[in-house]
Amino acid sequence: MPSEEARATRVGVLDKAMAILEAFPRGESALLPQEIAERTGLPLPTVYRLAQALAEHGLLMKEGSRFRLGLTLLRLGLLVAESIDVRRQALPHLTWLNSQTGENAELHIRQHEARVVIEVVRSPHNLRPFAEIGAPLPLHRGAAGKILLAWLPDEERLALAHASRERFDSERAAGERGWDVGGFVAELERVRRQGWAYSEGERVAGVAGLAAPIFDRGGQVVAALTLVAPAARLGPEQRERAIPLVCEAARRASYDMGHTASAAGLASMASSERQEQRH
Repeated sequence: MPSEEARATRVGVLDKAMAILEAFPRGESALLPQEIAERTGLPLPTVYRLAQALAEHGLLMKEGSRFRLGLTLLRLGLLVAESIDVRRQALPHLTWLNSQTGENAELHIRQHEARVVIEVVRSPHNLRPFAEIGAPLPLHRGAAGKILLAWLPDEERLALAHASRERFDSERAAGERGWDVGGFVAELERVRRQGWAYSEGERVAGVAGLAAPIFDRGGQVVAALTLVAPAARLGPEQRERAIPLVCEAARRASYDMGHTASAAGLASMASSERQEQRH
């Protein structure tokens, strides 16, 4: 089956190389050339030739007759992560949110019609991550995706939601059957009014998320700061406590990104705190 994530750029050898890299389902997987050919739809001789070349550059590693993802990808990925300003600014607030709740704190950004996690501060309670850093996730499903859509212009956010459904839910997206577009738009409007989003089981059964927007100095939403936990640990009482914590972490991250409204909000909060202390 051809890779669903590989994108055609009309640069044939590049497209084929990317299809090979994206054929690996998880970082720890090692695949035979025959398996790569089956996953990508590429001829076996082409897979042999390109896999060997990718291994020469460290993008793949050869283990006997199998290949796995190479360490050069890790190095490049770390360079990309370090270059994203919102990641640096948000990390202390993710750490704070994790310390307050004991749950995973994640940072999501939009990439075309998908979203990707670029930072996670993990909970000691969770045996495995709920999402892999850098893996494309649906934009139209989950609290973080709705945050990344809610502040966009109407036409753009609906077009992106449709594109996300076609990419990730191709069977359900046919003819848009089974999708309440009006309800989805109304939900995005509600998210924008209240300033946060909640989802449960929309991407992974039994997993819930609470998310709030991070704004840059121009007032654009650049990321979604998200609390992710098993739904059993994010029931109504836990949500009531967690919502202001998520919103506060996102507001402080926005302040560090230069968002003036967040700066005004923090100044007002500091003034209120001083008044309370005096009384």
